[in-house]
Amino acid sequence: MMMFSGLEDSDFDQLLDPIDNLRYRAGTLFYRQGDSGKTVFSVRNGLIKLTQTLADGSQRIVRLLGPGALVGLEALLDEHYRHTVVALDEVDVCRITTATLIELEKEKPWLAEKVMTHWDEHLRFADRWISELSSGTVRSRTLRLLRLLLELTGDRHNRIRFFGYEDMASMIATSRESFSRVVAELKQDGIILDTGDSHIYRIALPDS
Repeated sequence: MMMFSGLEDSDFDQLLDPIDNLRYRAGTLFYRQGDSGKTVFSVRNGLIKLTQTLADGSQRIVRLLGPGALVGLEALLDEHYRHTVVALDEVDVCRITTATLIELEKEKPWLAEKVMTHWDEHLRFADRWISELSSGTVRSRTLRLLRLLLELTGDRHNRIRFFGYEDMASMIATSRESFSRVVAELKQDGIILDTGDSHIYRIALPDS
């Protein structure tokens, strides 16, 4: 699943820049939209949010990414970053400069194919994000968001972490108040279940 899982320790011996293994706290800024792109991140654990600032100054969360994702791919095209990226919870990542990744691709051609696979996965997930979270009632969009979160970070007990109503409401383009009201309804309906932790909930989604 991880970007560099097929490499041996010896493959890193001649690199000009090291690949750093880092852990970031929730709320840590990776980079801002418009920054010069020189670094790519491979997410090992945790969840990050990608936001875009619109012409009127408003911000919108356009995607979440979790374990296995490669973030900042546009830097490989020598472009500025297209999003602002922030850790939603504690995140473990590999950080690699674009120069080092290009160097590795020359030595390991299969790595370039792996990068292209990540591009394709990002596009597919972006399509899902738009189609599933941008239409329908607030309740239906909330249910779809919960399903996506289960896919990204859910454990075998179908538990996920709620990381703030403001952010979660932004993901489905509604107000915090509307999102909070729907969550309360879903709790009454037995779809969102308490676990004893104020941030962790077990999700019992209907089949359709």
